[in-house]
Amino acid sequence: MKRQLLFLLVATGMLSACSPYNYYAVGSKPVGTDFKTYAWLPPEDAKTNNIYNNDIVTDKIVQTTETELAKKGLTLDSKNPDLLIRYSAIVNKSMKIYDEPIYYNQPPMLSPRIAYYQGRARFFYVYDNPFPVYVGSRERKMPIKEGNIMIDIIERSSSKVIWRGWAEGELTDPQKAINEIPKVVENIFKQLP
Repeated sequence: MKRQLLFLLVATGMLSACSPYNYYAVGSKPVGTDFKTYAWLPPEDAKTNNIYNNDIVTDKIVQTTETELAKKGLTLDSKNPDLLIRYSAIVNKSMKIYDEPIYYNQPPMLSPRIAYYQGRARFFYVYDNPFPVYVGSRERKMPIKEGNIMIDIIERSSSKVIWRGWAEGELTDPQKAINEIPKVVENIFKQLP
């Protein structure tokens, strides 16, 4: 009984640790070695009005980014920075495709049977409820909102992006999405070399 309870707790912990976001990063240079200072560029303008287009979200992204960059040894310097930081937060409408299996359920029936007992034939009926039979699948499309947060680190001397990290995820609850922004930005910066 104790093993089953322990297994249930471990399984619950593992499932709750799964994030609804996917994290990606590309970069050409390690950021923490040659660079000491950074400054902010204005955020890219969103083409549509979305849940990320407000001051609360901007403050959460900026504060969490500054905390993560301070952990890497970078300091904010608006006059002569080595790096420029830019972010964009966008909500897109897209379609999620599900494959739904299709089963055929044969109706239950009474089947005649014969059995031999002490040399005599006995006739009786058995109630059969057969298992469903898989016959294929059907594609189902469902509209969803997908959120993207992208952070660019640009080398000021060459004006080239040296690192880009981003997170993509399905947004079901706007309030929850806004509250998860610090955790999402932290996980983006875990990709930073």
